[in-house]
Amino acid sequence: FMGAKDALCKVANLNIGLPDTLAYYTEASFSEGFRKTMAFQPRVIKQNRGSSGEGIWIIKLKAGNYCSAYGERSCTDDEVLDLMEANDNHA
Repeated sequence: FMGAKDALCKVANLNIGLPDTLAYYTEASFSEGFRKTMAFQPRVIKQNRGSSGEGIWIIKLKAGNYCSAYGERSCTDDEVLDLMEANDNHA
């Protein structure tokens, strides 16, 4: 059985996909992949199954200094993130 998140990752490099769509299964892959994608554009991180909004986080760079091309740079440890949960919009 393939979930929706995995399906999005499978089509990421097709014409209908987005190459910065990733799923993280290890701490190392999260650290590397998230820093790279976060530097490119705001992110949506989903930690649970379902679509109620609980556990879905909208994340933006506080400085808004996104790179123009995916993979051009990765975020550093000193960059500040703004996080908002989609369920109730708390930061």
